[in-house]
Amino acid sequence: MPLPTDRPSLSLLPIPRSAVMVALAASALLASNAQAQAGRKPSERKAAEAPAGAASKPVENSAMDGALFYQVLIAEIESNGGNAGPAYQLYLEAARRQHTTSQGSQLYQRAVEIALRARAGEQALAAAKAWRQAYPQSREASDYTAQILIALGRTNELAAPLRTLIQQTPAPQQPQVIAGLPRSLQRLPDKQAVARVVDDATQPWRQPPLELAEAWGASGEAWLGARQPDKVMAAAQRALTLKPQLPLAGLLAVDLMGLQTGAEDLVKAQLARPDAEPLVRLAYGRKLASLKRYEEAASQLDTLLATQPSQTGIWLTLAAVRMELGQLDKAEQALKPVLEAPPADPTAQDGGMPRMVSEANSSGLTEQQQAQILMAQIAEQRKQLPAALDWLGRADPDHQLMAIQNHRARILVRLGRVDEARATLRKLPETEPRDAAVKIQAEAQLLREAKRHKDAYEVLAEGVRRFPEDGDLLYDQAMMADRLGRHEEMERLLRKALTQNADNANALNALGYSLADRGVRLDEARSLIDRALTLRPGDPYITDSLGWVMFRAGQADDALRTLKEAYAKRADPEIGAHIGEVLWQMGRKEEALQYFRESRQGDPENETLVETLKRLKIRL
Repeated sequence: MPLPTDRPSLSLLPIPRSAVMVALAASALLASNAQAQAGRKPSERKAAEAPAGAASKPVENSAMDGALFYQVLIAEIESNGGNAGPAYQLYLEAARRQHTTSQGSQLYQRAVEIALRARAGEQALAAAKAWRQAYPQSREASDYTAQILIALGRTNELAAPLRTLIQQTPAPQQPQVIAGLPRSLQRLPDKQAVARVVDDATQPWRQPPLELAEAWGASGEAWLGARQPDKVMAAAQRALTLKPQLPLAGLLAVDLMGLQTGAEDLVKAQLARPDAEPLVRLAYGRKLASLKRYEEAASQLDTLLATQPSQTGIWLTLAAVRMELGQLDKAEQALKPVLEAPPADPTAQDGGMPRMVSEANSSGLTEQQQAQILMAQIAEQRKQLPAALDWLGRADPDHQLMAIQNHRARILVRLGRVDEARATLRKLPETEPRDAAVKIQAEAQLLREAKRHKDAYEVLAEGVRRFPEDGDLLYDQAMMADRLGRHEEMERLLRKALTQNADNANALNALGYSLADRGVRLDEARSLIDRALTLRPGDPYITDSLGWVMFRAGQADDALRTLKEAYAKRADPEIGAHIGEVLWQMGRKEEALQYFRESRQGDPENETLVETLKRLKIRL
């Protein structure tokens, strides 16, 4: 709530009676002391000033005069009484009168603090700006101004105080302050504006004679958040030219892999140095894994563990990579150091780890829990489902965590214990309003996997009755209606979801795909899918729908090109089945069989794939 700004000046300020009594008592005490001292001889006054037997020390008088003393006294009384507005104005007025003394800076700071405590951002900013103007060399004034501007989201005013803050930092600490700028601004929503602020604030340090690699690194990280890979690449190259071992520049290059030609060469060049940071190699290994280059990823992680065998997080990543390679024994071996390590403090911070790496685990699970979940997955791949349940029980003995219990329920379904799986989910606590809806969706998914489509539909229908405004539940119910062949019901539900949110890309795509799949109202289907693709450009599933409506409209060549574009982004069995059918109808049957086989290898039970092969009478 803003502080009132129409208070009278000090001379007219109505002072509470309690404040008057305190001020009068203080005034009387000072007056009586002054009179008593005046009537004594110098020797008597000196003796009276010091206790008997104590060494004589000079008296340290306050620099405040009487008027300032009373003004501060009244301001504090107002503040302690919960009257932030008058306290703020008294301090601000006092600060302006004392702007030529050292006390003025302290008074400005107190005015800012009172406004902040009252959650009056604009008043706090006004006081901070006045403070910075009166004391341009005050680092605290610049720091307060910048922090308040960040809190208020005022990016257009941020660059100047940030630049001043850097200038007022001792030269040896400037690189660290500059490198931390993107993280200090990461909560601001407009990433383009953030990048411009970082560039404006660091401009003197991105050119001679002050040029710093850290300034280019900060610029690159900010533009990475703004999704401008060209600018990130240029910043990373310049930073590495100035300081080839700079970890931040190496991490930026890792992030650019797959987006910018030459980015991986920058990473390899840095890792070839004897002073290369292990953090960069870890990020490189994770990036290789995300690009499905698992053998190379395992090699980088093995190299890292040769020098850092106690880093359990690296063992976890290596185990996941070994699982992707199908090397289950090696994956299990990699998990042993994690399972045998003492439990880590779950509240431990990331130690200032750069954003690109510290976000790798956002699940909130401990490393030991993650290792136990991986052991459960290994047991599943070995078809040892009871052992998998045992590992999940160790990871969540109290049966409280949604992700783990959902995993456990899916294994129970595979064991034929569907009712127990449903009970597992229903017993989960609901700590947030959305938890109930999430449980409903999870239960419906279990029933779908168990081929109990009618039961799944009923669960979702009950969910929609409980949460009629939940667009996700409406969408899921519509998909189950479609699975049951209730196409009119599906369309009604999807249009209801679009009434609630016209920009629901999932509903637009699903409705358009359903019309295309049934070969009806193809112009409307194309319009719906185009709109969904505008909302989510490049989405592989929506691109697949676009290719499918082209195929249904007789545009086989355009359909094949579009479907292959979707498949390149996401090798999903359903997309592969669509490509196979298009190729089959074009008479390119050997190519079609290749896609069908690849899709079946990925998911032999995919419903679209199974239905397509059956309809085309294809046996693989």
